[in-house]
Amino acid sequence: MSIEISQLALFVVALGIMVATPGPLVAAIMARAASGGFRAAAPLAYGAAVSEAIYIGLALVGLAALAMSYAWVLELLRWGGAAWLVWIGIGLIRSAGQNTEALEIAPGAGWRTFLTGLLINLGNPKVALFYMAIFPGFFDIAAFGWLDTVVVLVVASSVGLLSDLTYTALADRAGAKLRNKALRTGMDRTTGGVMIGAGAVIAGS
Repeated sequence: MSIEISQLALFVVALGIMVATPGPLVAAIMARAASGGFRAAAPLAYGAAVSEAIYIGLALVGLAALAMSYAWVLELLRWGGAAWLVWIGIGLIRSAGQNTEALEIAPGAGWRTFLTGLLINLGNPKVALFYMAIFPGFFDIAAFGWLDTVVVLVVASSVGLLSDLTYTALADRAGAKLRNKALRTGMDRTTGGVMIGAGAVIAGS
């Protein structure tokens, strides 16, 4: 393996600071966790982690530059992700307050939430460009072997997932005091509004 431990440690610290910056994904995660709890929001983070792993892999093997040659594919992903978020947001607003238990997760809801997290990042090609920009500053990509690629892929994906789950836990703790039937409608509408806003941000990026 060509990567030194000191290089990897510095990369983890820098990446942790960069990915912790709140964006549409963090806003969606925190709104969902405040409304439905950790279990309801965690699939957003897992979906985002999978999409980040995809983009990290593309960046490491140099395919992100090739993908940029097919702008229509990236545009399709972006608009698809934005439309999905708006659709989910409208659904939350229309069904606001209908669930009797804040922590109840309907069958299949976890997969839908996972898909939402996946599409938030897949609909944002800037994620791939972000990793393409920072990797050369920490590693000699030309000297990478398969083990180097696997290590960076796992570490970078884990840093992003840990950051998102931390936000999920914090919002869950804050929302626990507010989670009751009387406030449920307002929380659902807020969550729906955040989802629609996240879709608008992605569409306008």
